[in-house]
Amino acid sequence: MLTRRHIREKVMKALYAFFQSDNQEIAAGEKELFHSIDRVYDLYLYYLALPSALSHYAGIYLDEKKQKRLPTHEDLNPFLNFVENPLIQGLENSEELNRLLTKHKINWTGEQELIKKLYFSFKDESWFREYLEKPNAGFEDHREVLFNIYEQSLFPSELIRQYFEEKSIYWLDDIELMQTGVLKTIKGIKEENPLDFRIQNLHKETEEDRKFASELFRKTIVHSDAFQKEIAGRTQNWEIDRIARMDVILMKMALCELTEFSSIPVKVTLDEYIELSKDYSSPQSKNFINGVLDKVVSDFRRNNKIVKSGRGLVE
Repeated sequence: MLTRRHIREKVMKALYAFFQSDNQEIAAGEKELFHSIDRVYDLYLYYLALPSALSHYAGIYLDEKKQKRLPTHEDLNPFLNFVENPLIQGLENSEELNRLLTKHKINWTGEQELIKKLYFSFKDESWFREYLEKPNAGFEDHREVLFNIYEQSLFPSELIRQYFEEKSIYWLDDIELMQTGVLKTIKGIKEENPLDFRIQNLHKETEEDRKFASELFRKTIVHSDAFQKEIAGRTQNWEIDRIARMDVILMKMALCELTEFSSIPVKVTLDEYIELSKDYSSPQSKNFINGVLDKVVSDFRRNNKIVKSGRGLVE
């Protein structure tokens, strides 16, 4: 699920924390970097575990209504489409998902009040009532209601965002990416075998991506002083101390990729860091960083400091 852009973003934040900190141990900074990356996956797993918790609560709620002093006909004969939803049962009984939930120590135990509020946030919605009352609901009906619960209730929920924010400071920037992963997982559940569905991996190429993150983090730090001189030499009208710290970090990372990663095209590096500057720097940063990096690329090419290898990458 994590793309190279997301990895660059994580490295950028880890570098910002590293340069701000008194602790100059690269290994400790790298450990924190991978902690921030790995914790993102917990968010995805929490979301996947939610339908089961909601379905269990719905069953308890229906049982309680039967115990009322004067139960209605519906109380005594509740609609069971949701509590018997085969996709939710597939998620709940998946060996792979249960293994991951156990490994990451993820569950909604002890959060009964939150689960209750989340269930009540959609239980009277027209689309949910329509689904509950549908006789002979088919597999696509069961899938559609899950999509609706996620997209119309759970994903926009401030209650969940607050819960996740308290769990980890790393999550909120990644929440939309993990939500997309959840929907892909639900889409991949098959009618013929609800237990046979694909759990999304955090990385497409786990080892390769981790190596990229590690090298980008470490090499940016190791060559930081040299990169700083390159930046200062092309910003004569600015004292380096007056340039926004985040802008300097983004430019150092770009210089690192340009000179240390032979398989990444120059255009890709430039585009990626300009995009990051839009989200994490001032409105003026895009043009400033673009101007500095253009000068660097021109000078480095002239002096053969950029060496790319691989098909279509030879400069």
